[in-house]
Amino acid sequence: METSTTYIGLFLILLTIFPIILLLRSQHINKSKIETILKQHNQGNSKGFDIRDQINNKIVAFSSQNKRLVLIDLNTKPEQVTFKDLNEINHCEIIRASELIENAATRKERITKVELILENTKEKSKTPFKFYDFDYEKPIQINYYRDNQLAEKWMDIIKKAI
Repeated sequence: METSTTYIGLFLILLTIFPIILLLRSQHINKSKIETILKQHNQGNSKGFDIRDQINNKIVAFSSQNKRLVLIDLNTKPEQVTFKDLNEINHCEIIRASELIENAATRKERITKVELILENTKEKSKTPFKFYDFDYEKPIQINYYRDNQLAEKWMDIIKKAI
């Protein structure tokens, strides 16, 4: 009776520890990817990005000293990295794309994209920072809500920096 209890106890311990180990491993891998990407965009110093946010595997980092902005999207494979020097930017705005879904009884509008567009009026170029994309995200309304809040928060930060 004692041997079987010991085996069951060991099995339950392994059953609870194994998912925790996998979770810690994936978090460590993501953290090292983020640090590597930030080092590439700030002359080898990832600590230069003093303002950082992370929601839904999206990381936004801003260097107030150098006025550089990086958006890292870990939801897409391979990871999508968007970088922009804010010294070249004159205007920013949020663009929301939507599509209409009609059934026999209901008619809904679904948001498909939330992008922060940074415009350089001298070169007439626009750089999109995708905060929400229905194709890559899980179709959960909470993801859209959080990503939309993140985009609005960063639009305010960018407007102060411009």
